[in-house]
Amino acid sequence: MIKNNKKVRFRFAPSPTGGLHIGTARTALFNWLAARSLDGDFVLRIEDTDLKRSSKEYEKSIINDLKWLGLDWNEFYRQSERLELYRSEAKRLLEKGKAYMCFCSTERLKALKDKLVLEGKPLGYDNKCRNLSKDEIQENLKENKEYVIRYKIDPGEIVFNDLIRGEIKFSSNVISDFVLIKSDGTPSYNFAVVVDDNDMKITHILRGEDHITNTARQILLFKSFGYFIPQFAHLPMILGKDGSKLSKRHGSTSISEFREDGYLAEAIANYLSLLSWAPRDGQEVFFIQDILKKFKINEISRNPAIFDLAKLNWLNGMHIRKKTDDELFGLLKPFLANSSFLEEKDLINQYTEKKVLKCINAFKDSLKTLKDFNGLVEEFFSDNVKEYTPEALDILKIQSSKIVIEKFKLKLINIECLKGNLTNSFEKNDIDELEAKNLINELVAELKDEKIAGKNLYMPIRAALTGKTHGPELPKIISILGIEGCKKRLEQTVKIVGY
Repeated sequence: MIKNNKKVRFRFAPSPTGGLHIGTARTALFNWLAARSLDGDFVLRIEDTDLKRSSKEYEKSIINDLKWLGLDWNEFYRQSERLELYRSEAKRLLEKGKAYMCFCSTERLKALKDKLVLEGKPLGYDNKCRNLSKDEIQENLKENKEYVIRYKIDPGEIVFNDLIRGEIKFSSNVISDFVLIKSDGTPSYNFAVVVDDNDMKITHILRGEDHITNTARQILLFKSFGYFIPQFAHLPMILGKDGSKLSKRHGSTSISEFREDGYLAEAIANYLSLLSWAPRDGQEVFFIQDILKKFKINEISRNPAIFDLAKLNWLNGMHIRKKTDDELFGLLKPFLANSSFLEEKDLINQYTEKKVLKCINAFKDSLKTLKDFNGLVEEFFSDNVKEYTPEALDILKIQSSKIVIEKFKLKLINIECLKGNLTNSFEKNDIDELEAKNLINELVAELKDEKIAGKNLYMPIRAALTGKTHGPELPKIISILGIEGCKKRLEQTVKIVGY
């Protein structure tokens, strides 16, 4: 347990220059878990000071994805609305002699960079403007020269205790004087986050390991201001199964795209929480609210996490099966409305809804994503079998299959006659799963004397109704198709096989 006299406050600070991807989503989730597990606050801060690359569309997308994942926050900020605070704090560092104005042109800085690259030396600023006299500064200002404000790096060692990695040390010699305020008046990343983390009373900073060098710079700034220094923890990278940097070819994509591809929020959150962390009891399938008492920052692995799409698909299937059929119907509506066999208006039709619910019941256990559903059920929204497999045709050509098909059709006609007094066409055509089971059992009894049983009885019916030899339980198929649907497919089969 992390102990601190202050109320713990974690923050997630995305830049709206792109959507919420796997890595940033995991960072958000781990910060949320850490904050909520310690009864602390979770702050959302949009770091949008990169005016050219930031967009409101990405900001909206990030916020929507966080809400979809079930991550709520106590406070919300935008850096673009806090520019005066950054300028004011930069002025304080100038007055303390901890920063200085740099008037170097873009051309000079480019030439310096090219020279260092050519000489094979570390990139950095050469401190040309660090010791300008007051007169030189005033002269440059009179000439309206553009300038940035740079931080003065003093010799020394930077040491901090990472909650995941232990003690980390840096020599300030490897860090050159860096920019605090750019020439357009906007703050640099390292400067803005330090000012914000102090102003927002952030106690813990949990982020990716690519920020470790930034942490060294930020600790220098915390000390120069006399700010409280938060505790730091750096998450390991997420790699593809081949050990390389995660990319689209490994299945990495934005959270909104996962959503569009039919993944459940519960499954994505579940999977993200298992990237570099796991409950001690080995539990793998859970809702994030269920692990709040189990989550601890110091139990996060320092080893890279491996993104495994197959594992995500398995987890998604497990969470799909936790849903009721009615819940899945609601989740599937957007996918069905965009299908080639249904329109949005069809989904408010009583018959269609019941048929979809029957399909859900039949195929729920086969789904990896919601998007899979359309491909599995499309054939049941047609009067005809789309295609007969060679195996199905071989079964149907057996002489005993003809007897089974004829008996089965008679049974359907009998049920249809019994429903003849019903005025509702939907009810007349409907056959529930129990009725279908009873129908099959009656067939079993009637064909016993003719020694037609087992697969010789079930397979011809399945092949005639679906054109396949594998699929959901036969009573479920019969119920989905209804009396009329079954009869039409039997007629089609008779014509094709030539009984």
